[in-house]
Amino acid sequence: MEVNDQADFLNAACRFESDETPTEILKKLQKIEKTLKKSPPFRYGPRTIDLDLLLVGEEVRTEDPILPHPKLHERRFVLEPLLELGGGELMHPIFHRTLQSYLPDVKGQECRKTNIQLF
Repeated sequence: MEVNDQADFLNAACRFESDETPTEILKKLQKIEKTLKKSPPFRYGPRTIDLDLLLVGEEVRTEDPILPHPKLHERRFVLEPLLELGGGELMHPIFHRTLQSYLPDVKGQECRKTNIQLF
């Protein structure tokens, strides 16, 4: 069960190219989380950081890391940054729908864009 009653958090997305496998990338993400002391008090609870691998091209995987991320199309705070990076034509590799087509389903979820510069 996800917990919605928690402090606001900053969410960001990035796009990159790599010769590494999804498993190798996930291990690096988990190492960063550990370094930054990710330690939610319970599953889906508040945390200092949460790094997820959302898409790797059109790859579909049913083992860790599961691709595409199983909830990416259900979360406005995931869809909006992804669409900014990939444009409106990004497709969900399982459901064969554009990610843009999921936005009306999540518009009721709170999500505010900010202009924070990290460096």
